[in-house]
Amino acid sequence: MNTNLVVDGDQDRIKALVECMLFIDYPVQLTILNHNMDDFITNIKSRLLCENFDVSIDDDNADYHDFDGFMYLYPFPEDDLDDKEDIVNFLSPYLDQFRTSLNLAIKGGFSGKILINGYYDEILNYFATKFSGKDPNTVISTGLLGKTLLLKHLLRRYFNISLSDINVSVVGNQSTNLITWSRAYIGQSPILSYLANPNNLFSTEIFAKAEEILSQNHFDEVVQMKAILMILDAIFMEKPCLASVGHVVNFHDEVTAVSEPVMLNHTGMVSTVELVLSDKENHIYLESKQEVIDIINLIVEGSREQNE
Repeated sequence: MNTNLVVDGDQDRIKALVECMLFIDYPVQLTILNHNMDDFITNIKSRLLCENFDVSIDDDNADYHDFDGFMYLYPFPEDDLDDKEDIVNFLSPYLDQFRTSLNLAIKGGFSGKILINGYYDEILNYFATKFSGKDPNTVISTGLLGKTLLLKHLLRRYFNISLSDINVSVVGNQSTNLITWSRAYIGQSPILSYLANPNNLFSTEIFAKAEEILSQNHFDEVVQMKAILMILDAIFMEKPCLASVGHVVNFHDEVTAVSEPVMLNHTGMVSTVELVLSDKENHIYLESKQEVIDIINLIVEGSREQNE
């Protein structure tokens, strides 16, 4: 029996998801909550070519008990946002829509997994956990998985080895992130040892190429769709994996959200052991956690001012 997913959010992002799933005949029944997409769905002739995938618009009578997963997709800005106030202003309308949509699902009996994809989705992950009351291990955002996938494929091509032999992650948040070089491995050996060995033909120039991936924040829908499918595969298609995704974590006496490697399987997210990083890496990593707290506080303060 196919997995039942429900999705809400930005129309263009949902279109991309539908087209991706149509192309690979992904084995899910997808229900769309955005009623503005009725004509789009009605005119998809390629649905006839699919044996496993089907899509429909919610008829306002959906039984949320039947859904295995709730997805929310929203846009990325055209240019990266450096100011925290600008980030808050961009996220606020999508956060409001997300809260309304998810609350409706929870009240309707939804008890499945939640997947969020969009700009700085670690923030929405935090609020989803907060206002849904769900187990944090069932609330997942794609976070920096897209950048991690790009990095792993870059290293696969450079070292000319299997993708499964590379273990490296991008951690942090959308604007403050880093490659965990001190914990990066090829097989059982640190990547740094390959680069330090003068008998190898590898060069440290790969560092610059890798860092370039982090500096490029332009939106790539294909990368985002691959990240989404990787998470769906792990949770619903019995393809567990280790992935750097967004989730809530404790930070001193507060709760924040960050992207870091976790195990994904049919239960949702399973936290691994605490990351052990170099002093320089750990400083940036802690900074990314605090940055998310600052943005969360700005959103909360803004909400209070509106209610007064």
